[in-house]
Amino acid sequence: MQKNIFIVLIILCMVALSGCTFKTQSDQTFGEKPDAGLKDLYIVNATGEHYDENGTNYYYVWGYVGNKAGNEAPNVQITAKFYDENGTLVGTNTTTPYKPKVIPPEGQAYFYAGFKDPNKTITKYELSLAIKK
Repeated sequence: MQKNIFIVLIILCMVALSGCTFKTQSDQTFGEKPDAGLKDLYIVNATGEHYDENGTNYYYVWGYVGNKAGNEAPNVQITAKFYDENGTLVGTNTTTPYKPKVIPPEGQAYFYAGFKDPNKTITKYELSLAIKK
């Protein structure tokens, strides 16, 4: 009987010291992994071109954002800056991944961003990533 109590006490001590009983600040769950950081995100590929939608010209950029971390990446923002041939900023659009909204661990998510360009002056774009808090 004493051996059984001693074994149970040892097991309880091991569980208490293992860290799996600590609660995190985010949503009070056990053993939660931290989300992927900005350093883990990258643009896999992106393409931009003009597109006529119901008589209005737009410049669209679409592609994929990659996540090289072993944890998911929620709340990612993609900012597209659109420039004319002289390098003058024509417009900016900020969007989030479309499919899926949360980038899976070591995975990718599709995005697109557009800007009205009635005179087709946009010739290049620049993309940047951020994580909104």
